[in-house]
Amino acid sequence: MNASRPASEPETTEDASTNVRRSAIASLYVHVPFCAGKCDYCAFYSIPSTSQETRQNYLARLQDDFRDVRARCAPLSTIFVGGGTPSILDRTELHQLLSSLSQTFELRSDVEWTVECNPDSLTEPKAELLAEAGVNRISLGVQSLDPTLRGILGRQGNTDALEDTVRHLRRLGVSGINVDLIYAIPGQSISQWTDDVRRMCDLGIDHLSTYALTREEGTRLGDSALPPVDDVLEIQMWDVVAEEAHGAGLERYEVSNLARPGAECRHNNRIWHGATYIGCGPAAASFDGQLRWTAPGSLEGWLDQAPPEEDHLPPEQRAAEILAFGLRTVEGWRIREFSRTTGRDPFTLRPEAVRNLIDEGMLIRTETRLYPTRKGLLFADYVAQTLL
Repeated sequence: MNASRPASEPETTEDASTNVRRSAIASLYVHVPFCAGKCDYCAFYSIPSTSQETRQNYLARLQDDFRDVRARCAPLSTIFVGGGTPSILDRTELHQLLSSLSQTFELRSDVEWTVECNPDSLTEPKAELLAEAGVNRISLGVQSLDPTLRGILGRQGNTDALEDTVRHLRRLGVSGINVDLIYAIPGQSISQWTDDVRRMCDLGIDHLSTYALTREEGTRLGDSALPPVDDVLEIQMWDVVAEEAHGAGLERYEVSNLARPGAECRHNNRIWHGATYIGCGPAAASFDGQLRWTAPGSLEGWLDQAPPEEDHLPPEQRAAEILAFGLRTVEGWRIREFSRTTGRDPFTLRPEAVRNLIDEGMLIRTETRLYPTRKGLLFADYVAQTLL
């Protein structure tokens, strides 16, 4: 592994043409598209794990991606390896990916390095490999413990090994463990959901991500005739998470995320607050402070080095987007932080929209902060649409 350096803020510069504060990129996302099988709700780019030759082609091309972006990166503060299911790679392939990362990039001494895994594909040898490589945060895709609900989601595998997996990760010294859960599944009761949350908290995890089921068009579940969960029940489920997690020492810090103090996901928190990031792999997105671009959305197109899709927004609209993302968090925005990030004041950027959201009880304004109420978190999409 390359030598790491003590934590420090990356150098920043200001682009005079846009007045946007820009910094060297210190966050990296790596997309591993392979999985055991497509879940019925999944709208992310993923494909069933294919031949060893295809996976080797992916890993070789990924190394090229890493070399291409290395010059744009400061020592990395956060790395997030997502998918798909990164743990579907065999031990040799996983070692190749981790080694490529650590040998190409310089890492800060306090780097947060997350890898998404499924409990049934995260074997003990793979867990040991991750810990030895320096991965210090594992995100486990559980979604539901109930076999019937997992069937409705089209979720592959089972959760039989979950408790043993968490214990093994702790023994290996992995300091951060997250579990992903989904609620508002057709047919799910409040008692089933409460049981899932309670059992996760009893495992002693320090981070919990809970997502209301989104039935995306084009997915099997999105196109099914199953009736959606009632809105009132969905809100009750959202509240249950906070109540159960609070008893286990976890507090909500974003619409869908709860953590013990100090265990918040730094990678996501940085992005919600306008930080730059680089994405490598098919369908991975990048943001340099002004421009966002997305790699080709298929493995074939990415392997053939098709050009990325670019998202051009005027500086004012980009700043409004950054404002909206930050207001998904409980902390919201510190006014000085937002001004440093965008070169703008939120109250002059969208004065009427902010005023209306305050009047509607969605946002609270103080001398130093702008942040959402409980209502504003529940209706975060509405808040975003109003600001954009």
